[in-house]
Amino acid sequence: MGKSAATISFILETSKPNKQGKFPIKLNIYWLNRTKRYGIAESVTKTEWEKLNKSNLKNPELKTIKNKMNRILDKAGRIINKMDVFSIVTFEEEYFARKPKSRGGNNDLVSLFNVYIQELIENEQLGTAISYRTTINSIQKFKKKMMIHDVTPRFLQAYENYMLKQGKSVTTVGINMRQLRAIVNRAIRDNILSREKYPFDHYKIPTGRNKKKALSIADLTKLLDYQTEDEKKRRALDFWLFSYLCNGINFSDIAYLKKTDLEENYFSFVRQKTKRTKKKDIRPIRVGLNPRAKLIIEKYRSDNDKNPFLFSVLEPNLTQRQEKYKIQTFIVGVNKYMEVIRRELGIKQTVTTYAARHSFSTTLKRKGVPTSYIMEALGHSSMQITEHYLDSFTDDVKLSYAHLLTDL
Repeated sequence: MGKSAATISFILETSKPNKQGKFPIKLNIYWLNRTKRYGIAESVTKTEWEKLNKSNLKNPELKTIKNKMNRILDKAGRIINKMDVFSIVTFEEEYFARKPKSRGGNNDLVSLFNVYIQELIENEQLGTAISYRTTINSIQKFKKKMMIHDVTPRFLQAYENYMLKQGKSVTTVGINMRQLRAIVNRAIRDNILSREKYPFDHYKIPTGRNKKKALSIADLTKLLDYQTEDEKKRRALDFWLFSYLCNGINFSDIAYLKKTDLEENYFSFVRQKTKRTKKKDIRPIRVGLNPRAKLIIEKYRSDNDKNPFLFSVLEPNLTQRQEKYKIQTFIVGVNKYMEVIRRELGIKQTVTTYAARHSFSTTLKRKGVPTSYIMEALGHSSMQITEHYLDSFTDDVKLSYAHLLTDL
């Protein structure tokens, strides 16, 4: 059998320089018209990159980087040469040394979480990495020095009870348990844990119905009619309404909107949540612009010609961590002032950024809009997701139907 072709090289990823004006060096693997890149924790300028590729390299610091690159190249080459047919999964298992070298291996739960968290960071999935860090921190508060073999059905039930007593929601419990399950599955895959010891065969992760986050028509009307001269409250409300009026667009997607996404009466975008999926056909969401949404765009549109983003939440040349921080600050600010407005207007339902998305979809449902359209507008991959998202009919609809029973 001939070996499947896979080539390895280093590239300089010049899309996002750091504060020092340097760019990350990445190991690049190419096979069957596919590419995968891995950071090596080294960054250089474009001039330094040119020097790295010359034979008469003299700079001591660049020599150290070059030696490191050669070692990585040798290691990657040895792994690939052992394969009859190239597999990126097998390559990653060998390259990241995920399999234990001897019986027992590294079965410390924190270490197993840390390995995966580092992979997420290298893949620029910072939000997911933070979520997994939150989960392992929670587990450590419950029980320290956990080994993967300690994750038993009894432990899982005890950990669930602990979280609920701490006031965590069923949703949070479910997130933590699913992430712990993912680590257990990786441990089984890497022969650290026996499949016979799989704890989730005898424990069911709880799933709860989400509380209704959508606002009533009366509360939405209050927000649409609200007037204030306070610039911070005005800005928070405007962006909340922009989300509500524009397909319930997530606030991270608002931050990443580009000026080039905008047309006269529409804009199109791809959800940040789905950009890193392996789907080949990711369709952009096309949003029709309500006149009020147009006014909000004109009011907050960035007037910096060098900034490609539609709004000034983000700016060019930020690191992924900096982008994440700015988006979180943006969301926290909106939620803070929407809470002030909520209290002023006497709205009982919480008015968070997420409530705008739910209010958009539920309002369309109240108006009799087909679920198929709502699914497309939200960017969901299936009708089942949308139906679960919409949950059941809202309380005001149930009440109106109840009155029909005597209105004969």
